[in-house]
Amino acid sequence: MRGRLLRVSCVVAILATISYLGIRFTPLGFFLVVFRQNPGSFQPTRFEGIVEHVRAMGIRPGETRQLRLDDLTDPKSLRSLKTGEAFARGQGAGSVWAEATVDGALKVVIETRDLGHAGEYGFAFSDTALSPEPLGDAWFALDLPGRLNLVLPRMQVNDHWWQVVYNLD
Repeated sequence: MRGRLLRVSCVVAILATISYLGIRFTPLGFFLVVFRQNPGSFQPTRFEGIVEHVRAMGIRPGETRQLRLDDLTDPKSLRSLKTGEAFARGQGAGSVWAEATVDGALKVVIETRDLGHAGEYGFAFSDTALSPEPLGDAWFALDLPGRLNLVLPRMQVNDHWWQVVYNLD
């Protein structure tokens, strides 16, 4: 009886391992990993509300600020960082970087997902069109405040918005 139970347990463990590896390395598994590693859905009304709250803060030309959304669903929760305030790896969602260029154009980066070593994801806004600079094989960099500045051409949402990522860690 004991030998049979051991064999059944081994078969179950082997099937579970094969099943896991099969899911991980199939197109479905790839989709599941990629789906998790993205900024989420683009929600124009919410994100434009955040940009308007940043604009109302009166950032001067040439100035850059790091801000925080205490509630990602509420643009009114946007605030300046407190002195010495920092966030641990994996807790960056809600971080906002804002910059006014010397000619007064606003750029805003909103971090919507922080998966630690698996990358940080969000959306970037710019009053003026951004020109991606080649960074390597397929990746490009945008001139943005903060570290979320990596893009692929397909990540452009429209003339003012991009999906952005930081995955170099």
